Amino acid sequence: MRLLVCIFCIAMVAGLVPVIAQEMTQPEAVPAVEASAPLPPEWSPPGRVGRVSLVSGNVDLRVSGGSTWSDAELNQPIFSGEALRTDPRARGEIRIGANTIDLSNGSEIEIASLRDGVTQILLSRGRIGFHARQAGENETVEIDVPQGDIWLLAPGTYDIDAGEGDRSMRVAVFDGKAHFAGAGGDRRIEGGQTAVLTESEPADAISIEPATADDFVAWCRDHDYDETRLAAPYYVSRYMTGYDELDSAGMWKINAQYGPVWFPTQSEEWAPYRFGHWSWIAPWGWTWLDDQPWGFAPSHYGRWALIDDHWAWVPGEYVRRPPYVPAVVAFLGTPGVGLSSEEGATIAWFPLAPGEAYWPSYTRDLDYVRNLNFGSVQDVAAIGVRADGEPPLEAFNEDFANRLFATVVPRLIFTNGRSAAPARVSLPEKRLQDAPVLMASPQIAPASAQRVANVATANSPVIHASVQLSRKGGPKPIRASSIQLRGRAQPVVLRGAHLHAPAYAGQPRGRHVVVLRLAHSRGGPGKKG
Repeated sequence: MRLLVCIFCIAMVAGLVPVIAQEMTQPEAVPAVEASAPLPPEWSPPGRVGRVSLVSGNVDLRVSGGSTWSDAELNQPIFSGEALRTDPRARGEIRIGANTIDLSNGSEIEIASLRDGVTQILLSRGRIGFHARQAGENETVEIDVPQGDIWLLAPGTYDIDAGEGDRSMRVAVFDGKAHFAGAGGDRRIEGGQTAVLTESEPADAISIEPATADDFVAWCRDHDYDETRLAAPYYVSRYMTGYDELDSAGMWKINAQYGPVWFPTQSEEWAPYRFGHWSWIAPWGWTWLDDQPWGFAPSHYGRWALIDDHWAWVPGEYVRRPPYVPAVVAFLGTPGVGLSSEEGATIAWFPLAPGEAYWPSYTRDLDYVRNLNFGSVQDVAAIGVRADGEPPLEAFNEDFANRLFATVVPRLIFTNGRSAAPARVSLPEKRLQDAPVLMASPQIAPASAQRVANVATANSPVIHASVQLSRKGGPKPIRASSIQLRGRAQPVVLRGAHLHAPAYAGQPRGRHVVVLRLAHSRGGPGKKG
């Protein structure tokens, strides 16, 4: 009995020390845990996304279900329900898999639907250029304008103007074919043709003219890419958003252990998930936005490995429609706190290596979790969950290959979405090696309370705490308890919080390992960084 009491005390002290240190060094109050609404057991977020690939001038983005606009950022993920607009002197671009959508000056689009086999864009005003490399029999591409609907029936290049005032609605097909259906009737548009909707009485009429290019069309062509000259499509799917940037920024090689790998052409100081910043993006939560134009695909798909002292991106086995991941990393530290240091509270993360499973904090759908890991984990069928829906304890006992190359920054740098590289903090290797591993999220809310204002719930949460004794034969539960929080309810759900007692807390005799598991529920009782 005394042994059990000692073990419990050690675990509690190990968790309190970083908290006390953080309180002494961090005067500004920051939400302590990741805020998210309770999710249905089988819920899963969108698996297909695009990205903001070019921003020239003032380009704004409106999140799904939102009403306010904010500055669009390079490599920001774009998915169903989001909208993008340019001011009268700006232009922008998004890419979805192999497809490119350019926005002209004073234009606004909304992603009405983006899922496997379907792309639906609402062009409410302005003009877009659409290079459809994936369109036709197995891919429906629809552009809706105020006057009707346009279907792109084959791969090709298209120029669509919604029209406004004295400007007529126009659909130009430079190569490919399209179909328009609206108030002026139905019309097939072949390559080399432009359909012009002319307002007339008693009904609108569609006329056909030759397709001609202007400065906007020339601009679209100038910064587009020639897929026939790329090596990436031989190694990864064309449905992987961001693949088109890889060839110009690195080289492909075949590795005996991992198969195709991609080496970025970067300096010795470069490391994955270091040059960029974090942003809270619903429904996933913390999402990595890389500074480099080529940084999208290696940040959201595949794994990273250090090969001959050089970082290599390992896309894994070929997956035709790879699902999007906000950041293929694991975090280090105490949930809601991070790692204590001389600099105060810090947040640390490292890239997952081939074979290491990614466990999202935003869903408990086992099939979805397996799909996220397919191609990078050898036997995804072996991925399972505990009865409470949490990842199995053994997933956190892995010798993570990249944990000593973690990037560490002060907590306010992380929560405020500031650039990580200039604010890096160095911690001893032993500190990184002994720190608890947190899968997918540090369980810390963003600095802006408005971004998580919809997660409040009516019921006070119950905190379940269980201390487990891990021997060579596997983890063994010792005791579980629950505490009902009194007073003001906390609008949070704490998921995936698996705490290993750090080495500096001391090991009991017999090589015992203390594991403290915490969760909220709503029911009753490159180089080393």
